[in-house]
Amino acid sequence: MESLNFDSYFESADNQYYDSKFIITILENIFGTNFDDIKNTVNSAQVVVTKEQITEFLEKKWEEEDLELKERIESPKPKRSGNIAKWTDEDIEASSQEFVDGISAGRYYFEPYTLEYFNRYSNIVRNKALLLLNVIEKIGNRDTISIQDLITELDIQLDGSGNISKEDIIRLITPTVYNIGELNEKISKANDLSTYLTFKMSKHSLYKDGWSEGEIYPSSSLQVKNLYYDHVRDNVSLSSAQRTELEQEQRRSMKKFAKMIIDL
Repeated sequence: MESLNFDSYFESADNQYYDSKFIITILENIFGTNFDDIKNTVNSAQVVVTKEQITEFLEKKWEEEDLELKERIESPKPKRSGNIAKWTDEDIEASSQEFVDGISAGRYYFEPYTLEYFNRYSNIVRNKALLLLNVIEKIGNRDTISIQDLITELDIQLDGSGNISKEDIIRLITPTVYNIGELNEKISKANDLSTYLTFKMSKHSLYKDGWSEGEIYPSSSLQVKNLYYDHVRDNVSLSSAQRTELEQEQRRSMKKFAKMIIDL
């Protein structure tokens, strides 16, 4: 997602608070549709392909693209000695061909975890987008009682009239747009059957490459209170006050650590 340019939405750098409805207006302008349509689109974005549809598609593609390979893979394999030293030249050649065929055939095999990955990923970003949309809608309609704890947690600044700060408009809209974009991208890719020809994922391959499941999915939290993760675009960025507080905590921790080293 390209960086959003908010310059055209704000009158001047001096005006720090805006009518709460402005946050809804900006979001509608970005997507070119009304707020209800935005919510409905997010709600209806679903992975609809099934394992059966994918398997059938891959089987058909295999027949279309390389029927000879399919027939070789499915044909009975000749028995060979368990002692490789006793293999004939024909055995060695056949074994080599089977190895190459196995790699080529991987294009047409369905890895079930791939579909699970798309479903889990899209569910996370959909839920985050919907939660952010709810916060934006409540603030925009000056109906924040039910989300007061979340407003406090995210350090969203509203004045006595319910107007919202420029900084917080940007902090809320940016991850909302990003998560909706991520959702649309993942859903589009997941529902395109041709994706499963080239995109394969399994837990075994993840662990083999040194990844854990948690590392391939975005956080379900709206915000991570950590200076090192403040760049993550699917989360609400730290407010100026939150960042200052964390920086102070970091300095205090460093001083304690330095003192501990000196006292050793």
